[in-house]
This record gives sequence, structure tokens and C-alpha cells, in this order.
Amino acid sequence: MTVPMQVAPAGTFTRASSGLVRQVGTLDTLWYCVLQAALPYVFFMVAFWTFYPGASMELATLVTIVGAGATGLVYALYSSVYPRSGGEYVFLSRTVHPALGYASSFAMAFWQTFYFGINGAFVAIYGMQPLFAALGLQMKSQALTDLGAWFATPWGIFLTGTAVVLFFGANLYLGMKSYFDVQRWAMLIGFVSIAITLGVLALGATGALSFEKNLDEVLGAGTYQGVITAAQADGADLGAGFSLGETIRFSIWPAWSLLFAVLSVSFSGEIRNVKRGQLVGIVGGIVVSGLLLVAIQYFSRAAIGDQFLQASAYLFINNPDQLPLPSVWINLLASFVANSPIITIAVNLWFVLLTAYVAAVTAVYASRAVFAWGIDGMAPRQAGTVSERYHSPTWSIVVVVIVALVLLAVYSFTDTLVILSGLPGMGLVFLVVSLAGITFAYRHRETYEGSPARLSVLGLPLIAVAGVIGSAFCAWVVWGALTDDTFGANSDLSRLMVFVVPIVGFIWFYVARQYRMSRGTNVDLQFKEIPVE
Repeated sequence: MTVPMQVAPAGTFTRASSGLVRQVGTLDTLWYCVLQAALPYVFFMVAFWTFYPGASMELATLVTIVGAGATGLVYALYSSVYPRSGGEYVFLSRTVHPALGYASSFAMAFWQTFYFGINGAFVAIYGMQPLFAALGLQMKSQALTDLGAWFATPWGIFLTGTAVVLFFGANLYLGMKSYFDVQRWAMLIGFVSIAITLGVLALGATGALSFEKNLDEVLGAGTYQGVITAAQADGADLGAGFSLGETIRFSIWPAWSLLFAVLSVSFSGEIRNVKRGQLVGIVGGIVVSGLLLVAIQYFSRAAIGDQFLQASAYLFINNPDQLPLPSVWINLLASFVANSPIITIAVNLWFVLLTAYVAAVTAVYASRAVFAWGIDGMAPRQAGTVSERYHSPTWSIVVVVIVALVLLAVYSFTDTLVILSGLPGMGLVFLVVSLAGITFAYRHRETYEGSPARLSVLGLPLIAVAGVIGSAFCAWVVWGALTDDTFGANSDLSRLMVFVVPIVGFIWFYVARQYRMSRGTNVDLQFKEIPVE
């Protein structure tokens, strides 16, 4: 019989409190989840849509909302049972197996740290470069054009990414109150910018503004039609009818965004009302972000034209010499719908700002995971150190910042990590959690019965139903990412890392366990209890 878990006594964990403070509200959690959902990644979705002939971006995103939402329900309900910071590590180690919990957490923390640095690089490549490229063309300023090009150079990428990593590292070091105070302003500015973007695209869709006319005005008469003609002559398929199969294949792109809203579980121990906060934050974040993606996708197609979007992306990848634009990211293209430098800045602002915040939210996850390991003795005890002044896990934040900077440097100055994608590895963790959710209510009945997760649908535990749907979706995401040449996660390095990272996690767990046991600490007892609050 499973014994309901209780909060561990101080002796089990060597201290009575984690040192973290519950100071995060429900709305802050929702905004965090929206940021983790990486709305700016719509520039990838629109650009690579052309390589899925007949796919519907909007339908693929709606399907993803359902699949990611189910996975999100599992995460939210689990966090209501185990309301502690540390993410999957806490509930998997207590309900499935400590080694699996640690290996899953190790894998997710590795990839989140990787993307802490890489999203800093994305600010330069997909945020700053398109902004200044558009301004340079509109204002006929070679200086602005050159500045945009500089952001795509190794030093431009590294210095921009370093600034992002150091800023948010310092922000998190000062505590979650400081972080969320800044995040609120960022979200306000970001949503105003998104509203302006949608407004401009909607005016383009109605004909009040003309992308074709403005593009021809800036780059020369016939540019718009010339791009389409050049792509067709090169073999692009621009007239494919609707394909359900291609739509499902394309769903891995919105999944790369929406699934990550679940990672607010990393700071469950710092949310004031964790039951409401996580359900509203995770599920609400997936729905809000998904619907915004659908709106941007639809109005982008309506304002710019399906054929031009597909043709320009095709040339960008296959024959860039035939493309009169420096890139085809939607923030660059949307800048020409209104063709006003002021509007261009307003349209591009959210891409720059929210891409930077995708980096920030990954740092929150990674630092809280390392912190939880320190609490359990699975990492050096310093990892569980909390500043009495800022109530933040300072040691783990510093470690994450250093590792992120190293990975950023490798990404900026070499090609080693360019072909590396973390979606298959992180998708595997989402799959493990979803599978665990199916059995939780049955394997740990007493814990489930006495928990806030005791919710039913058609007489079945909601967490189990959500787990079935989430497992099917996550299994598809992992398989799709590993087999899709366009997505680019099927390089030998990416496939290898899917298995190497968790294997290292398993090895680390057993070495750390043996070390603690040799020092007289029975760490197995810790995994029978909920960590200290």
C-alpha cells in the first residue's frame, strides 16, 4: 500500500526550510508560461511552412494546443500534489523512481541551460538583424544595413547573447520579486507591440495597406512578383492543396513553442496559490499563446500572400542569390506592410524583447532544477544555497550563467552546435511525465485521493485521461523531430544527445547516491517524502 507523502522533517533534509518564499502570483505565472511558449518562434513556423506542401499552419497549431494542453494538465495537477520548486525531478522521483526523476530533470536542465545561451544568440540573429535590415532598406541607410549585418556575425551574436545572459542572470540573482517586476513591464510592452503587429497585418489583409506595393517601392518595381516567378522557375511547389498529413507533420513546429509552457513547475515552491496558479498559468499560457500564433499565422498569410511567403522562404534556403531580401523572417516581412520606420520599430519590438525573455525563462527552470538537486544531496550542497537577502538560489544561478556563456561561445564561433536541437530530448521528458500521469492515480491511490489533483472526467482521473492524450502527442513530437529533415533535429549529434544526456544523468544519480550513502546519509529516505518548503 502506498503511504501518503508528508512534508519531510528537518532531519531528513538537514534543514527545516528551503529558504525560497512564495511570492509569485497567478498572473505572473501565466505570463511566465506565455514567455516559455516562445511566441517569437513564429518566425520559424512561417518561414519553414513552404516545405510542408498543403499544410495548414493554423490547424497544426490548434492540434498542438490540444496535445500540449493535455500534457500541461498533467504537469499542473502533479505540481498541486508536490508543490515544490524543482520541476519534474520532484514528482517523478517521488512517484516513479528517483533515478528516472533525476535523469529526466538533468536532461531538461541541460537543454534549458543550452537554450539560455542560444536564445541570447537568437536575439541578435532573429531580432536585431531583421530590425536594422528593414530600417536600413526603408531609410536607405547603409549604416543601419551594416549594423543589421553585424548582429549576424560571430561577435555580434556572442556579445548580444552575453548581454542577455548576464542581464537576466543578475535579475534572477536579485530574486523572483525583482524578476517578475521586470517581466510585467516586458509583457506589457510586448503585448502592445503584438497588438500593433496584428493591427498592421489586419490592415494589410483588408487592402488598406499593401505589402506588394511597398516592397516594390523599396526594392524596385516587380520585386514581389519576381520572387514568386524565380521560386517557381527553381522548382518550388506553391500551389499544393490542403494536406492533412503535411499539417500533422508541421505540428512539430508549434509544439517547439507551446509544450514548454509546462515548465513553470520549476518554481512551484514560490507560487502563492500553486493549485490555481499552475492550472491557470500552464493551460492558460498554452491556449493564449496558441491562439496568438494562429492569429499571426493567418494575418501574415492574408497580408503578405501565401505564394510570396512560400516562394521567398524557398529561395532563402535553396537559392538565396535569387532573393532580394537579407532574410525571410516574418518580422522583417511585416515591416514592409506599413513601410514606416516608426511602425517597423513597433512591429519588431516584441520579437526582440520576447526572444530575450525566452532566454530568461529557461534560466529560471535550470536554476531551480539545480537547486532541487542540492536540497536532495544529488548535487553539491552549495547548489541548495539560498540568499537570505534575495531569497534566490544564488549558487545555482551562477552555475547556469557560466555554462550558458560557454555554450553561447561555442555556438557563436563554431558550427558545432548549429546542428543541435533539443526538442527530441525535451520531448522525451514530456513523454515520461505524461506516461507517469496515466498511472499516478492508481499506483499512488492514497496520495491521489487526498490531493488537489483528485479531479475526474467521465469517472476517470483527469490526470490519467490527460496523460493518455499527452503521451500520444509527445510520442509523435519526439518521432517527428527525429525523422523530419526540414526541422533539422535529426542530425547525428542531435540523435546522439537524446540518449547521452539522460544516461549521464543516470550515472550522476548513482554516483551521488553512493557518495551520500558512504557519508552516512540514507538518501533513499528523502524520496519517500515531499522536500522541505
